Amino acid sequence: MLMTHFNDLMETSSSLLFSDNLSGNMKNTENLVVVHLSATAVYAVIGSVVSAKDIRIMGVGQVKNNDFYQGQIKHRERLQSAIKQAIQEAEDTANCRVHSVWLTLATPELLSTNSAGQVEVEDDVVRAQDMVQALSNAKSQDLPSNYYLMHCCQQGIYIDEQETMIDDAIEMMAHKITVMYHMMMMPVASRQNIQKLLQSCDVGIDHIVFDAVTSAEYSLIAEEREHGVCLIDIGASTTSICVYKENKLIFTHCVASGSHEVTIDISADIGISMIEAEKLKKSHGSVDVNSVDPSAFFIFRPQGLSDEININVYNLARIIEARYISIFTEVARQLHEADLIGYIERGIVLTGGGSTIKGMVPFAKRLLKMPVVLTNTHPAISAYSHFDNDEAFKQLNMQINDRAYHTAFGTLLYSQSEQFRHSEQSASEAVQQSRVKGVFQNAGQRFTSVLKKIL
Repeated sequence: MLMTHFNDLMETSSSLLFSDNLSGNMKNTENLVVVHLSATAVYAVIGSVVSAKDIRIMGVGQVKNNDFYQGQIKHRERLQSAIKQAIQEAEDTANCRVHSVWLTLATPELLSTNSAGQVEVEDDVVRAQDMVQALSNAKSQDLPSNYYLMHCCQQGIYIDEQETMIDDAIEMMAHKITVMYHMMMMPVASRQNIQKLLQSCDVGIDHIVFDAVTSAEYSLIAEEREHGVCLIDIGASTTSICVYKENKLIFTHCVASGSHEVTIDISADIGISMIEAEKLKKSHGSVDVNSVDPSAFFIFRPQGLSDEININVYNLARIIEARYISIFTEVARQLHEADLIGYIERGIVLTGGGSTIKGMVPFAKRLLKMPVVLTNTHPAISAYSHFDNDEAFKQLNMQINDRAYHTAFGTLLYSQSEQFRHSEQSASEAVQQSRVKGVFQNAGQRFTSVLKKIL
């Protein structure tokens, strides 16, 4: 979080200190910092949140790094350096100092479940502590002892035996409440390693969020969430999935495969370096073999080599297609196993760097046999014009449209969402510090029928 006055900074160590030239016009805003860890880079974004519909990007940082791969820290010191450098770049642009961040990431270690926490209400009036207790009860049932609740989204609340869920029950009359959650968990050891890594960069963690949820906040419109939609975020080392129905998050998953494996396949099949394979994929690659002329060839001269390579465009497309078929087949398998295909009325929304390859939309439509679209830029995100330098402002405007930042921008949007506000009613420090021993045995059984109602 950011504050404009030095006295406020002295009172809270999680704030940001602004230079004097930014104070005075920031009083009614909330200022947040996001760090997004991907397999190819570390991204840092500083945003001034005026409202849910007006988020102004003050600074960004991007440092190429491949030491966070498939949710694992591969080289701690290099990754630490990249995080520090990305934050420094964002600080320099925004003219501020960062003390704490929202962290967004994907990990195939993700364990997700729909859960329920039931609470008997004292004095028949729902209080904040009842919501806190509900999450504790849900965790006591469905959170394994070696896992940490990374991210939790409230789906709704049942009061007594009512058939319809509501979003907010505080101050309402009730004998008992049953709060429905979608819980996203990661191993305790992995969470501790991430926390220590960020601490070594001299920043605290305000929240950790699964990147598909923040990408969804950026990419999906309300109508899609209401009628049923699946977001697929294709990264370099992972493919993240989330499904919404009736504006509720009901499914998340992370596949340990991404577009980097396409590059590996090209490198191996053609016999060129990974760097050259990545260039070839971007310049001549297509995943839609139906649009490629089987007789077309082009000359490719790898850097540093005198020999030219004659490459068939169709064969290159077949290499790319094979890997994407593998990725989408696994996504479809997960959706089928969760019995969700019939609920995705609005089809698939694609995001992430791996979705930008030529021919992706017709390929995915043909393979998945449902509507497929690519995400667009979000109208609420704009550049904050606090620059004396027109070139710096122009550069920031260009970065606003860079797909690589969409997940981080989505985190700023998510921080202002109804979803986050309702979920935070259960997620207090008291819940995180304590574990409830009592288990409501009928809550899990009831949730089977409740999920059907959600769908």
